Amino acid sequence: MRVGIDYTSAATQREGIGRATRELVGAMLRLPDCPRLHLVYAHRGPVPEADALAINERVRVRRLPLSPRVMLAGWYKARLPLPIEALLGPLHVMHGPDFVLPPRLAAAGVVTVHDLAYATRPEDAHPAQRRFLESAVPASIDRARLVVAVSETTRRDLMTRYGVRPHRIRVVPNAVSAEFHERDGDDELAEVRRRLRLPEDFLLSVGTIHPRKNLGGLARAAASSGRQLGRTLPVVHVGREGWLCEQVFADIESSGPPGIRFVGQINDATLRALYRQSAALVYPSFAEGFGLPILEAFACGTPVVTSNGSGMLEAAGDAAELVDPHDPDSIAAGIVRVVRDADWRTELVERGRRRLGDFSWSRSARQMLDVYAEARRGEPAPEVSARISNG
Repeated sequence: MRVGIDYTSAATQREGIGRATRELVGAMLRLPDCPRLHLVYAHRGPVPEADALAINERVRVRRLPLSPRVMLAGWYKARLPLPIEALLGPLHVMHGPDFVLPPRLAAAGVVTVHDLAYATRPEDAHPAQRRFLESAVPASIDRARLVVAVSETTRRDLMTRYGVRPHRIRVVPNAVSAEFHERDGDDELAEVRRRLRLPEDFLLSVGTIHPRKNLGGLARAAASSGRQLGRTLPVVHVGREGWLCEQVFADIESSGPPGIRFVGQINDATLRALYRQSAALVYPSFAEGFGLPILEAFACGTPVVTSNGSGMLEAAGDAAELVDPHDPDSIAAGIVRVVRDADWRTELVERGRRRLGDFSWSRSARQMLDVYAEARRGEPAPEVSARISNG
């Protein structure tokens, strides 16, 4: 079986969907029956980490020498009459792991949809991005033989928002990279603390900076929790700037001290050290399809405070302090409980370790290979989804 995969997000994004795609492809390649994978990515210059995969005899890598934005514009706006098979050769299955499939496709299509936050919370999305996704995602779903959701939350949203029939959806959850663990020595942790000039105690926040991550609410909660605890508990945030980040910074500024300290994008070893030295990961996003930082924190032995709904609850289970993301007082109360109650903090860490057993990239890779085989067999047949408008 020959499977094409749009590897653009994996080649160009460190976090989120990029990380999930890299981990999934790597896990599939470790399975003895992995089919031949034809990876294609768009980038103006070579990405050595992506090109190096071609050393595996089951992998072919093709780079399109243009930006991802130009590629999407050509395929979805200009509708260039170039089938993906013209670039990758004959395929049995084509997988779009980042919401969309190429418009012209002879192979059986599989598309992964991570969340529908652009539709369920349109106020948090950049208008141009929202317009693109509202057009391209339903069209890709209609072209796909099977639709992959990363959580039951996203599965339900697909059925409610787009009327996708349950028999066309397969849930393949994310998992955590082996880069996140508790095995660092004291010297490594101390080096990161010195280099980043970390305070003695801090809360950690992880994710792209945009409104859906609720950083303004987190900043207000941190200020409130500090007053309740009688000491300052600053927030250190890891992640790149995303859409509408200016309004996020303004919201944080209005919350008053201690605010949030931004350290930008960092490598996995540094992020791992931050997890291990923080008082807690606080992840009060308004909506997520999954929430990879939750599992990363579990793997590093870090207690988690996160939202009580959507994919975050699904990932966390009973292993996190759950809060209402719309209520800064609720977030503050969760922070105070985790920081003040040592026994509860220890219990959460132990629950997090156990929770990791429910997620495995090896297991998800096996499920994805089963999806490819099912799509190739030709059942169920694609059918145009009903357009259900939620206003």
